[in-house]
Amino acid sequence: MRGCRAVSETNEAQPPPAATPPSARRRSDWLGRAMRLALVVAISAVAGMLLAPFAAHRLPGPDALGLPAPATIKADRDYDIVDAEATARRRAEASFAERPVYDHDSGAADEAVARVHAAFELMRGEEEALREAAPAGPRDGRELERRYAVQRDAFVARLQVLVEDGALSALAQARFSEAIERDLAALALKGLEGLVVEDAKLLPAGRDPAFALRTFRDGRLKGERTLADLSFVRTVERARDEVARTATARLERYPAAVRAAIQRLAVAMVRPTLVHNQAETERRKADAAARVKPVVIPVKRGEKIIGDGERLETRHLVVLDGIRAQRRGEDIAHVRLGGGALVGLVVLLLWGYARRNFPRFRPARRDAILMAALLLGTLALGFVGFTVADALHERFTGLPPPSLQYLVPFAAGAMIVRQVLAAETALLFSLAAGLSAGLLAGQSMSFAVYATLTSLAAAGLVPGSRDRAGLFRAGLAVGLVGAAVTVAIGLHGGKGAAEISVAAGAALAGGALLLPVAVVGILPAVEGLFGYVTDVKLLELANLNHPALKELIVQAPGTYHHAILMGSMVEAAAQAIGANPLLAKVCAYYHDLGKIRNPAFFAENQRGENRHDTLAPSMSALIIKRHVTDGLELARQWRLPKVVADAIPQHQGTRLVGYFWARAQKQAAEGRGAPPDEALFRYAGPKPQSRETALVMIADSCEASSRALADPTEEALRALVSRRVNEIFSEGQLDECELTLRDLNAIAGAMVSALEAIYHTRPAYPPRPGEEPPPAPSIQLLAKP
Repeated sequence: MRGCRAVSETNEAQPPPAATPPSARRRSDWLGRAMRLALVVAISAVAGMLLAPFAAHRLPGPDALGLPAPATIKADRDYDIVDAEATARRRAEASFAERPVYDHDSGAADEAVARVHAAFELMRGEEEALREAAPAGPRDGRELERRYAVQRDAFVARLQVLVEDGALSALAQARFSEAIERDLAALALKGLEGLVVEDAKLLPAGRDPAFALRTFRDGRLKGERTLADLSFVRTVERARDEVARTATARLERYPAAVRAAIQRLAVAMVRPTLVHNQAETERRKADAAARVKPVVIPVKRGEKIIGDGERLETRHLVVLDGIRAQRRGEDIAHVRLGGGALVGLVVLLLWGYARRNFPRFRPARRDAILMAALLLGTLALGFVGFTVADALHERFTGLPPPSLQYLVPFAAGAMIVRQVLAAETALLFSLAAGLSAGLLAGQSMSFAVYATLTSLAAAGLVPGSRDRAGLFRAGLAVGLVGAAVTVAIGLHGGKGAAEISVAAGAALAGGALLLPVAVVGILPAVEGLFGYVTDVKLLELANLNHPALKELIVQAPGTYHHAILMGSMVEAAAQAIGANPLLAKVCAYYHDLGKIRNPAFFAENQRGENRHDTLAPSMSALIIKRHVTDGLELARQWRLPKVVADAIPQHQGTRLVGYFWARAQKQAAEGRGAPPDEALFRYAGPKPQSRETALVMIADSCEASSRALADPTEEALRALVSRRVNEIFSEGQLDECELTLRDLNAIAGAMVSALEAIYHTRPAYPPRPGEEPPPAPSIQLLAKP
């Protein structure tokens, strides 16, 4: 049967499998999306509860002022408490500090001069009109006075002051001369120049009487400045007195009546040019108060607000009232909704990015459930750890709570994910866990950076950990990375040396001690509940003293030897393509476990007699195929992990038992039987679903075929391996695993090298000089009785 084994791997091409109906595919896709959406909703809901837990005690109210606190009260999360009283006080101070606004009409004097000129020009125009009406006749004084009387209202309107009859008569007697106009304009200019206020009581008082002076001209704002020296400001009364004194000295040349009229008009034209703008002042005060931000008292998670028995003061009640206000039902609901939504968005976006950009990211349902459970478990672990850190701070007040938070092994989830899933998946989980940890720590960016970097370090270092000691070595390395990160964070945040040292020590202890302990404790549950296999478990299965392998070597020694050789071959091939070498080797060890039941029916265990010689080809094929179902039964009996047991049917795929199929066809052609049914000679499958089981299929075919080579030279081995790989590829057996053509080329090279090592030659050693060669062993010692 040795030749039978070699020929049995030369199979005819199988027909393509039936395509999945579109309706079934759409239904499967819909169910998958619904499951992922439900999982994200569950993650968001649980994460929201962990990010904003229920209050553990009732907070004292205003009626407890002055009484001892019933218990130590700490903040259950980060709060920003608005101190309403302090805010109002600061806003009042800002409003009071805002200077009053005064508006100055800088064009008032020029406007008065223009009014004087317009009024006098009007009256002189009447005399000119009368002269033009009777140029040659004598002037009638009464007609001129009548004309002046007619224009009285217009004169008053242009001058914008009340003009008495006596004053108007005196000016009329003087014919509203240009000299009088100039003197009146000069006096008006004297009274309106500078800053003139109605009353000194309207000016600011106190030690700082400065005010904001806005200058207007023709109704337009020309500028603004602060005026602190009030000596430049005159009252209307003072300005009028100055005008009167100036008029006494300036108007001596005029008759008394004219002098009195000019002085009364000049004094009357003096008005305030500086007025308090109450509306603008109030607006500016309101704006100044609004610019003052609320006085916020930041309260960090775990911060002690008041100790047990301490007397409640106003400052305590301010914080407690703020916490109580934010603990109202809708506020807590908002916090939970926001926290859960953030975690859900992180998961959704990372998942979507990976699905579109990582070709090998195709997690199964259990993978998604595992990652969800580990993410929520990480948050729960952090919540418990932060509570313990608060308790330690209460016991040892010199230890700051933020530093003690670094004790929590947030990298445990990433380390576990990397042990059972691919590197891309561990990368995504590390990002999700790190960002969620930052939310749990009170939206702390620094803690998110710490948790993310340590998770990435754990995921990157754990693949080299093949035993529990390796986990502790990886934990030590993660602890060192965490310590370095905390030192960098502390230096960047301006922390003191003592606080940085405590944080670094906590990170080192959390990574070197708590992290591996947590992983070792959680891994068995992950293996048992989800059916994953870690390297630690694989090493246990790779131990040749395993009961299944010991049974195999006793019952089917040839199969055992074949499996061991295959283990070397697939291990080398897995290393060449980046697959899991340990998993591939273990799958090779157990792939033919079913041959324990009927070892004599398989070529590698036969010694001379071939039991298939007396059987029909269909019966022989049935016995050969039976080793798959027997192997699955034995795998369940010895509790082999599913990923290892999957290699038992998948290493044969849906190939034909070629040797007996060819024999059946030959017998049918010779008329010694009916045409054979191909289904009876074909394995049930499935085809290899992973790269590791595909390697087992290829190695199984190559190793068995190599035994039929008379001269296993390098060229012969290379040709054989190439032929077997091409056969398996052309049959479509590799369609459902992620092997590329480049991978197949690397696999073939690794298989050839492994077979060369197995079939290497050794030179004959000549006897030493003077020494007789030992006698050849008697063949009778190995003969059967």
